[in-house]
Amino acid sequence: MSTDHRRVRTRPFMFAASLLAVFLVLVAPGAVLADTEPEAMSPTERIVAELRESPVHIDPSFSSALPEERAGALAERITDSRIPLRLLAVPLIEGGDWSGDADHMVAAVHDRIGGRAHYLVTDGRSVTGHDFGTESAPEEQRAFYSALAVSYELGYDAPAAEKVERSVEIALSDDPYGTYEELVETRQKGPLDWMYSLGPGGYSALVILPWALAVMALVGLGVGVYRWRRPRAVPTVPQHAAFDNANLARREELARKAGRELIEFGERIGAARPHSDDPGATEALRRALDAHAAARSVHDRLPDEGALVDVAGVLVLLDMAEDHMARATRPAQKRKTSPLRSHCYANPLHGTDTKVTKWREFGGLNDIRVPLCAVCAKAVRDRTRPTVLAARYRGREVPYYEVPKEESVWAATGFGTLSDDLVERVLRGDHSRQR
Repeated sequence: MSTDHRRVRTRPFMFAASLLAVFLVLVAPGAVLADTEPEAMSPTERIVAELRESPVHIDPSFSSALPEERAGALAERITDSRIPLRLLAVPLIEGGDWSGDADHMVAAVHDRIGGRAHYLVTDGRSVTGHDFGTESAPEEQRAFYSALAVSYELGYDAPAAEKVERSVEIALSDDPYGTYEELVETRQKGPLDWMYSLGPGGYSALVILPWALAVMALVGLGVGVYRWRRPRAVPTVPQHAAFDNANLARREELARKAGRELIEFGERIGAARPHSDDPGATEALRRALDAHAAARSVHDRLPDEGALVDVAGVLVLLDMAEDHMARATRPAQKRKTSPLRSHCYANPLHGTDTKVTKWREFGGLNDIRVPLCAVCAKAVRDRTRPTVLAARYRGREVPYYEVPKEESVWAATGFGTLSDDLVERVLRGDHSRQR
């Protein structure tokens, strides 16, 4: 009998346990999903979900500036107007959601909602307007022109809530664009706004003229001080040769020398053989042949008189050929002790006993580092012009390096001191085309 009594009392307990298990299986997962589902939504999706219920979305961080009562009144006013206007108060932080850009946020939200709509967005500092699915006419851009009108009417320092409420009021009015135009026309002018009536030219002249006069006065003062304190100018005359003014006889002498060296070097290089089977020696001999061919190309086109710069070019190319041939006929371990010589940049006829020197532009601030002979280096240090090689350009004699590089391979390469492709330029015909 006692056994039957215990069995009867356990049945209600087992029934209650079964009901609890059914509740946990059916109800509890739904509650968990309900709790986790909002957290899984993206910021854009949360905004879209709220806009489906109300045309106003206020981020919790704006609850003090736009409390629930004011937000509710704005939502009711927008709903009663039947105008598809939506208000978003969202903090936009650079590097955060939507990259801190209101355009990106509104585009993402409207992409999920679609249709014709106007959006007013505030980040707590300013109000911007965005219109979708409307005509391009200004009268249809309700949000855009209402935001602009508020910036004219209230400025940028007004409270956020005041700017938002005024923006909504203008956007729901009959003619937001007209309101904007009226505010622009009636904007209170400042004490200096009369200058704008002079037109762009008159206004610019009135603003710039005092500064222009002040600059001219300073420049005049500087020129006067410079002329008073400048060192006495060194007289310069056309330079035609290595040291002093060269005449035609000097040019012809150098031309004859170049012709003799061309022939002599041609005979020597014809008999030269690269050292053993060294690829470096073979390459050096090829470069010597190329330099000799370039020198012959320039020499064959020498005019009967003048063109001392071309004669100098022939001699420089022959020196290059000599250096390469010397390297080709030496063992590899001694080839590094035969560096290629650099001619004087100011005047290659001064020779190859040079040293890299900083040369500041005469009367200027620009400077370059180029090889110079001892005489030219001293002139540069003394801030005087060295005896440079001259070239004839547009009817007058000028330093060869002042000829535009497009018109002279000698100026473009500094006779090989600025770049190492002088031989290649001559062989491909640059010098012939320039002449």
